[in-house]
Amino acid sequence: MKRDNTTTIPALDLSVHHQPGDISDRFALGITKLLRWCADTFFAKRYGHRAIVLETVAAVPGMVGATLTHLRCLRKLEADRGWIRTLMEEAENERMHLMIFVAIAKPTLLERWLILLVQWLFYIGFFVLYLFSARTAHRLVGYFEEEAVVSYTHYLNEIDAGRSPDVAAPAIALQYWGLPGNATLRDVVLVVRADEAHHRDVNHSFAAQLGDHTGHSAINPGLNSDLAPYPWHASTDEIEKPAIAPYRQTADFDENTLPAALKRRHNTASGVWGVVRVKQGQLKLTFLEPHSEQVLDASHPGYLAPQQAHFVEPLGKVSVCVEFYHSDPRVA
Repeated sequence: MKRDNTTTIPALDLSVHHQPGDISDRFALGITKLLRWCADTFFAKRYGHRAIVLETVAAVPGMVGATLTHLRCLRKLEADRGWIRTLMEEAENERMHLMIFVAIAKPTLLERWLILLVQWLFYIGFFVLYLFSARTAHRLVGYFEEEAVVSYTHYLNEIDAGRSPDVAAPAIALQYWGLPGNATLRDVVLVVRADEAHHRDVNHSFAAQLGDHTGHSAINPGLNSDLAPYPWHASTDEIEKPAIAPYRQTADFDENTLPAALKRRHNTASGVWGVVRVKQGQLKLTFLEPHSEQVLDASHPGYLAPQQAHFVEPLGKVSVCVEFYHSDPRVA
């Protein structure tokens, strides 16, 4: 399915903060601040790795909320007013954030163990909280998403300041959000932040609907069901198609056999896309019009548009090849 690469990010209010109104809100905010301190202490400014671990947690509340809402509606023979779909799509959206950041920053072994521990502890804790007070649970998620917006804003500042490399956006991100072929990590962080701001608003809204102070937690029948994440997301079927194959691939070159022609200004032919794949070591890829530089490694290939002037430079020992495609390999 061909997607229109005209993604428009809705206007965001980055200053949104729900002032706690009672002990339930203060409890949710306190837990959020504690977990924020833990994340800041463990990850500091390693925002890509922070995103991987925290998105594994962020995908839990939607699934728990959808499950328990589904069961309650079955027990009470009542409609869900669109909550189940909204929460399931929130969980799916957070899972896609995870898969996208895994393609950008590979988790370490320690982080993989941390994911296992934190996910189980959080799943059990959130499940119990939702059983006792769905309102508090949604308020907690609203505060989580407030902090997510802050974290991704800091990530953008690091990228803009040049302290975090603005690498090419992975193919899965291009397909999921319909981003243009030249999108970078900065574009990815912008749309992720937009998603998180939406989840923030939805969960604070759900908490408000549940906090009607009438002695019960019934879903407000007047609640608008049109609260699912922004409609630019592709379906899972779209993004899990097999990647297109190159029609030609060079031999593997090392720092000694890399052709001199690749180390001076040249460009791909009209209608030809290229992918520079580094298998070992690092390679600097320089684009000339406009000028920009990328350091490529096994986790970060370089993407070449047709007739895009560039040259490469090995940074020590390296193993690299170039693939050629008839269409943009990042957009199936």
